[in-house]
Amino acid sequence: MTGDKQNLNANVAHMGNKVFIELQQTMLRYRTGKVALSGVNLSIKQGQFIYLIGESGAGKSTLLRMTYGGIRPTSGQMSVQGTNMLLAKDAQIRTLRQRTGVIFQDHKLLFSRTVFENIALPLRVHGWKRERLVGRVRKVLQFVGLEDRLWSYPEALSGGEQQRIAIARAMIATPPVILADEPTGNLDDDTAAKVMNLLKALNEMGSTVITATHDMQLLDSHPGRVLRLHEGSLVEDSHASGE
Repeated sequence: MTGDKQNLNANVAHMGNKVFIELQQTMLRYRTGKVALSGVNLSIKQGQFIYLIGESGAGKSTLLRMTYGGIRPTSGQMSVQGTNMLLAKDAQIRTLRQRTGVIFQDHKLLFSRTVFENIALPLRVHGWKRERLVGRVRKVLQFVGLEDRLWSYPEALSGGEQQRIAIARAMIATPPVILADEPTGNLDDDTAAKVMNLLKALNEMGSTVITATHDMQLLDSHPGRVLRLHEGSLVEDSHASGE
C-alpha cells in the first residue's frame, strides 16, 4: 500500500504536527434539553491513535458524529481539519466528509450491492471510471485480506468479513481521518484483533484514527491515547504527552 501512504502524506503534509481537531468548551444540547456533551476541551494532532471510552450514553458516538459533521455543536468552538463546525456551510461539511473515513459497528453495508459496489461508492461521486475503480477496490481488498470477495454480496460474508469490508470502504479515498464506532463490538477475540491490526496499520500509514470502544482489552493489546467520557464530560486524557 505504498501509494496510499504517499497519498496520505500528501494529504496531511501541510498540517505538520499542528492541531488537527480542536474543541474548546464545546457543548451539544438537544432540542429536548438533554446535554450530550458539556464543556469539552480537547486537541488532537495529526497521526494520533485515539480511544474514546466510557459507559453507554457517555457521549462517545456523539463526539464521533460531530467530528464528521453528522451533528453540529450548539456552543463553544470546534475545528476539524480546518473547518469551523459551528459556522461551516453544507458544502464545507460535504468536503469534510469526503476527507473522513467512518466505520460503524453495524457496518452499514448495502446488502443489495456487491462488495465492489459498496467499497467503490465514495469514489463514484468523484466520477471515477469503472476500470480505475476496479483496480483501486482490488488494492484495498488486498489490504484487508479479502481480495477474493470482490463480486460477493455482504450477506455471504461473516460479521468479521463485513467489518473488514467497512474498513476497506472507509479507506478507499485515503482519508486523513478514520473514525471507528465500536468496530469490534460484535466480533470474537481473534477477528477483533485482525480489525484492530488493520486500524493500527492505517494509523502507521498516516491516518488519525479515533476509535470508540467498550473493550478495555484493546487498550493493552493496541496502545494509544485514551480519552474517557462520563455523562458528556471529558474526565480523563491519558498518554497524551507521549503522542
